[in-house]
Amino acid sequence: MTRIAVDHDTALSRLERKCRFMRKALREAGTPPPRVRKPGFDALVRIIVEQQVSVAAGAAIWARLEAGLGGAVTPQAVRRFDEEGLRGFGLSRPKARYALILADEVASGRLDLGAVDAMPDAEAIAALTAIKGIGRWTAEIYLMFALGRMDLWPALDLALAEGAARLMGLEARPDFKALDEIGKRWAPHRSTAALVIWRYYGHIRKKPEA
Repeated sequence: MTRIAVDHDTALSRLERKCRFMRKALREAGTPPPRVRKPGFDALVRIIVEQQVSVAAGAAIWARLEAGLGGAVTPQAVRRFDEEGLRGFGLSRPKARYALILADEVASGRLDLGAVDAMPDAEAIAALTAIKGIGRWTAEIYLMFALGRMDLWPALDLALAEGAARLMGLEARPDFKALDEIGKRWAPHRSTAALVIWRYYGHIRKKPEA
């Protein structure tokens, strides 16, 4: 697999130099830190846990799950529980089911996350999304934050779409196809561009209404 040999700071510098929208976002909201997670089963489960809940709620559920599993979220630890047991830690029924499916896939060797790390982006996404409960957004976030891929653009992310619309002065929030097209302007640094836009969107949401 060929990775882009550019770090977060270099990507930020290039985006700021080449794009007026990036300059605006960085000027108003500041510089986003890199988001880095150690790759592996626990990182993937955590992304599943955090889907469609607030940051605070996701962190709280994750803390309960970690504590309930003895401090380490491993396939073996997850498989000691059934769906109801995992729901006791705050997971929804679908998320509990998906965590169990993922644990079975990894424990059996049908999903080799080490091999996924070595795959090109498209192949890695295909391997992950073949597992029930892992959609494109989950796979892309895993590649961005756990595998350090520098040119991912999660166009299904509503906050990213809304942030791009606000930043660029669009009349409406772009749909997946439109947002995917918008992101091409920031290749090959789309992962960093997404961080900039997420930070910008969080910043403007906190501003008082005029």
